[in-house]
Amino acid sequence: MHPEPIMQIESADTLLTLKLPEGYSFGDLKLRRCADDAIDLDMNLMRLICKLNGLDFEKVCQNPGPLVSTILTTWYKNHLAEGGEPDALMEELRSPAHRLN
Repeated sequence: MHPEPIMQIESADTLLTLKLPEGYSFGDLKLRRCADDAIDLDMNLMRLICKLNGLDFEKVCQNPGPLVSTILTTWYKNHLAEGGEPDALMEELRSPAHRLN
């Protein structure tokens, strides 16, 4: 189990301060595409991120698209800026055809 201290990422282009649990990396989300073209990720980690940011996880699950996209985009940009390896699915989602940023 990872400790729960907070790591903050500030993104000027989204005006978002995202609190993440210390000790996790972008790869820990286990991002993948499902057979129906949907995106799957570690929802336990997403639940923890929601808790750290004061968000109601159940409400987020009702309409996950906007918030989950923002979390993924912000964390991924920070991941790359810190020298992390590109993620094939995120690169696909960032392409002009998908426009996840």
